[in-house]
Amino acid sequence: MRAISAMAAIALSLSPLPGHIAHADTRKQAPIVEAATDISFGTIAASAAGGTIELTPSGTVRCSAGLQCLGGERAGLFYVTGPKDYMVGIMLAPAQLTNSRGESMTALPKASQSTMVLDPGKRKNKFSVGGKLTLSAAQPEGAYTGSYEVMVEYF
Repeated sequence: MRAISAMAAIALSLSPLPGHIAHADTRKQAPIVEAATDISFGTIAASAAGGTIELTPSGTVRCSAGLQCLGGERAGLFYVTGPKDYMVGIMLAPAQLTNSRGESMTALPKASQSTMVLDPGKRKNKFSVGGKLTLSAAQPEGAYTGSYEVMVEYF
């Protein structure tokens, strides 16, 4: 078995999403999004078969047959601040994780919720992020890092 460490760092974007631009209320101030914790899929021991790692937004990890989860995993955490009772949508984009030799794999981040109604006050509204990572049968060993886009938009 070979060890693979897979982590995803955070890159934030609050740009409007296609389809929501026409419905945007220009009187609303953009929500403030604060990244508190990066995602880590932990260290994985992989066989020649490959497989998938699923990290739930609550931080529980599951490795499919052919993989062994060796620890170090954690879910990402974000805080959203905005006006009371406003509803926001949370969208995440897939991420490319790359090692130092340029070899890559794709992670599919998943938020703990797709919408939330905001409570007033800083750090009162939080959501976490997990994801799914697929290792190919011939995935080279190494430490993989990358970033993913988090979009928070008013409805």
